Amino acid sequence: MAISKKTMEYLKMARCADICDALDSMGLQDTYEMSRGMRPLFPGIRFCGIAATQEWEKTDRKVPYMSYEDFEKLQYAPVEEGGYGAYSKPGVPTYVPQEGDVVVIAANGLRGGILGSENTMNMMNQGVVGFVLDGTMRDTPESISQGSAVFSTSISYTHPMGRIHIKSVGEPVVCDGVKVCPGDAVIADHDGVVVVPQKYADEVAYRAYKIQQIDRRNRRANYEKAGKAFDETVELMPDIERWF
Repeated sequence: MAISKKTMEYLKMARCADICDALDSMGLQDTYEMSRGMRPLFPGIRFCGIAATQEWEKTDRKVPYMSYEDFEKLQYAPVEEGGYGAYSKPGVPTYVPQEGDVVVIAANGLRGGILGSENTMNMMNQGVVGFVLDGTMRDTPESISQGSAVFSTSISYTHPMGRIHIKSVGEPVVCDGVKVCPGDAVIADHDGVVVVPQKYADEVAYRAYKIQQIDRRNRRANYEKAGKAFDETVELMPDIERWF
């Protein structure tokens, strides 16, 4: 069953810390949190959306010497046509971005810049809210300046051409040690990335809200003691009842 709109609204309000604590309270400690190596491309990235999964695998098709004209023609051409295009493969469906997607790519840390400035901007223009990549991000200066919402385990200037190739789209994957299924919720902020499986989403959203509610009260009291002006992070939240 897909995660409800109301549950997503509450998940979007939560911090990764709240989500993690909620999962801990359900006996799921250290199960759905990605590693400390999964870091944002720049400070301030925050998103929550629905996982759209891909898996990539190593290939060994070294690009031989060729004229620039041939290189330009073959760089993105399908493999079955003699090209080096890494983003399509016979039998693998083409990913079509949907509003609210988080693109989750399991590349097992392989070298080759799957994401870059052009394709991330293209997908964000079509409604993708973020990217989580167990692999290599490239074109980082342009990607930062245009606000590409990417978390990755590494950066590099290398192209995937001849190095790695797409293996599957829309199947369960293991990304940075965490199993992610299409339709799961993915939450990211400066602390890192955490996944909420569909079957736990309602309960996690409810508990995360309650956890954040208590934290805001406690931090508000600390602000008062310190004579610090209140900000939006200590605004009190209304009590809620279970909606599921």
